[in-house]
Order: sequence, then C-alpha cells, then structure tokens
Amino acid sequence: MSTWTLANIRNKVRQVTGRFSLDDMSNDELDDRINKFYQLTLPAEVKLEQKLVFYSFLTTANQAYYTVPDTTYTNYVPPATANNFQMDWYQDPAIFNQNSLNGMLQYTFSTPWTGDGATVTFTETITNTPIMPGSITITDNTENFPVDILAVSTDWTTADVTLTGSAGGTATVNYDTGAISVTFAAAPADGQTIYLNYVLFDPGRPQSILYFQNEFKLLPVPDQAYVIKMQAYKMMDALEDATDTPELNEWGPCIAYGTARDIFADYGENDAYMETTALYKEQVSYILTRTEQDLLNTRTSPNF
Repeated sequence: MSTWTLANIRNKVRQVTGRFSLDDMSNDELDDRINKFYQLTLPAEVKLEQKLVFYSFLTTANQAYYTVPDTTYTNYVPPATANNFQMDWYQDPAIFNQNSLNGMLQYTFSTPWTGDGATVTFTETITNTPIMPGSITITDNTENFPVDILAVSTDWTTADVTLTGSAGGTATVNYDTGAISVTFAAAPADGQTIYLNYVLFDPGRPQSILYFQNEFKLLPVPDQAYVIKMQAYKMMDALEDATDTPELNEWGPCIAYGTARDIFADYGENDAYMETTALYKEQVSYILTRTEQDLLNTRTSPNF
C-alpha cells in the first residue's frame, strides 16, 4: 500500500516550489512549514471528521472558570453535558449573563452605610448566603472598590480577599462568611450614601456553560466534581521523523500543496501562488468528499 510519509511530502513541496537543495531550504525549515500548515492551517480550513473527538474535564467544587486547552484542541462543539445532563451552551457573555438560570447572575443592590464626614471604615456581614467571587463593588461616588473589577480573581476562596480603591483605600471581603470591611482613603461626606453591590453564590449541578476567551464558565458553580463532556476537534500530532505519516494518506498531497502555497506567499511569488492555490483547492475538495459522504449517512430518511 502506498503511503505519504514526511519524506514524500518534503519531496513534493520541493518539486512544486523548485527548492530542490538544502541550500534553498533546509529540512528543518521545511518541516517547520509543513507542520505549521498541517497543525494550524489545514484544521482551520477543513473540519476533519477524523479529528472530532470527545473532550471532557472534571470540575472542582466552587470553581466557575476552567481554562480551555487550546494547544490540544482547535474548536469545541455543543452540546455539552454535566454527568450526562445536557447544559445550555453560550458563546456570547452578554446573553449568558442575561439568560443563565433565570437571573442567577443578577446583582443585589444595597446601601448599608451612610457617611458622616469623619468615619473612614465601615463593616457589614451578608448572612443569607455566600458572595459570588469577583462580583462585589463598593462606592461612595468618590472612591470605587475595586479599581478594575475585571482584574479581581474569580476563584473561590475562604480567605479574605483584598480590594484596592481608586483613591488608595482598601477593603477586605470574605466570600464564604460574607464579612466585608472597607476603609476609604478619605471619609465619605456627611449624609453620603455608600453603595454595596454583589451577586449571591449558590453552587449546584452546572446547567449552563459559556465558551469565551479561551475559558469555560459554568453556572451554577459546581458544588462537587462533575464530568463535563463535549465534542472537540483535536490538533494534529506533528510530523517529526521522515517515516511519519498523516492520519490519512489522502491528506499528503493537500499538505504538500498547502505548504508550497504558503512558501510562495511568503516570498511574493504571486503567479506561482495562484497556480498552486487551484491545485490545493482540488485536494481540499477530495478530502471534503469523504466528509460529505459520512454526513449523508446521518441524514434522516424521507417519509415516502
């Protein structure tokens, strides 16, 4: 059976580009170009069914955010499940915040303190439930806590969290006990209302998932370990040895023409780029034919 090895792909690229000798392009540089196309460009242009796999991770109690392993997978495909229960999938944080579980992320607005022109330190304990990490804001309309809410850690902790005010004051918050202490840099004016806003923390089995900025956010925040599962496109393993082969042999010519096209683009060889693009697209169509045939097998049969 014929195979397309890395050595074969190298030779094909050299034939197409006219870079036959190692002086024209070393094998190290050529292999780097081949793998950049194979691992980055090809999966972006063609969603390869062979790379659609299950991706899963285990949650940690009280942790809402999970980093996406974007060096291993290129795309994540809904639906997602938590212990085999389907979750609502979001990729727009605004819609996620509006729709998730009928307002679980709604802020509680309170005015627990009033300035007297002399007092700088105020304390309060929220007793009905813990506070959602990273959601608290405090202001007397002069100094704001925190300076940048997006810079505050959203990780759950039972230790006191320190916030810095915009004028240099400090505040401590305990998400677990609800204890809050704020010291303004200057005493709030006599009669000045001091505002305290926060989101309540109510962990449970995740029912919504947000995929945004290389992170997954779960709501409710997990109260224990859950298996989160979804489909994902896995990245290719690099071709390193001369005898290494792509996962399907039919990808060999496509990888060679795609790499050659990128070389022509980098060196400004526009005519050769255009000619090679036509050959590359022909190879892509061959790959897609296989995918389309597999998709036809999943179509619902007509009722006649």
